Amino acid sequence: MNLLPNTSKDYSIELLRFLAATSVVFVHIPIVGVGSFGVDIFFAISGFVMMLSTESSSENFFLKRIIRVAPTYYIFTLGVFFIALIAPSVLNNTTADFSQLVQSLLFVPFDKNGVGHYPILVLGWTLNYEMYFYLLFALALRFSPNHKDIVVTVLLSCIYLLTQSAESLPLAAYSSNIVFDFVLGIIVYQAYRNKSAIKALILISITVFSLVLAKDFNGRFFDLGIGAALFFYVSLYALSKVNLPAYVGVLGGYSYALYLTHLYIIQVFDKVFGWFGLSIMYQIAALILSLILVNVLAFLIWQRLEVPLTAYLRRRILS
Repeated sequence: MNLLPNTSKDYSIELLRFLAATSVVFVHIPIVGVGSFGVDIFFAISGFVMMLSTESSSENFFLKRIIRVAPTYYIFTLGVFFIALIAPSVLNNTTADFSQLVQSLLFVPFDKNGVGHYPILVLGWTLNYEMYFYLLFALALRFSPNHKDIVVTVLLSCIYLLTQSAESLPLAAYSSNIVFDFVLGIIVYQAYRNKSAIKALILISITVFSLVLAKDFNGRFFDLGIGAALFFYVSLYALSKVNLPAYVGVLGGYSYALYLTHLYIIQVFDKVFGWFGLSIMYQIAALILSLILVNVLAFLIWQRLEVPLTAYLRRRILS
């Protein structure tokens, strides 16, 4: 099996995916604890890539996104649920609640046992936003393929404004200005790839108008989103001048598995072995071993599970 992506892949995107996933890994390493902006980079990349991937064809768009995202996520969600059934003490706030399992599998935001918007697989909260964006993007494609960027931004903005008074999940999730991180990625697409200053200004205007109307001048969009989008834009420009090797595509390929699974490897060293609570030598050893193991495991999951499963589903369903 050839695991190197074809030459049409944009390796700069693949490298940035890997860097974003790695930054989230560092967030969950107790002696580091920084890098949450990786999520915002992921969202910006999603906005950019959805525009890029539908340049020539949007056939079966939403179905393709489900095939790409859901199977691996479902497998590990069910795995964590099984752990909650047999060894709940290993987990922090996850219990074997079937209603929570169903909501997790349907990408419906809910408050997990009073600790906030976290599905069974904790990091799946970002996938709730991703699937929400994909659904609206699919609707935008149906409504106006040529102006999908404006339509999806309007849809995001309208739901954002209509849910401002929502005090509980799932609606409260869509009232967060983090949803405009996706729009930032679309703006980067228009400014960097499509060279359309007019489209970029229209999207910026809709976003700013929505934030002003909601009187929303704080939150993740301002704290991390704008900076992540600027980093994304500058990185695309800088990397366009670099001849990246093909193996960078592998790093980007397994970044999704890295994102989904890393927390549980780190938890072994933290909660089971307790190394992060011991001397500095143990902490450094736990840091190094965690980084090695999360990457090795993610690569194997991608190679042995994600790639063949996605290929199989695409053959069976799309054809």
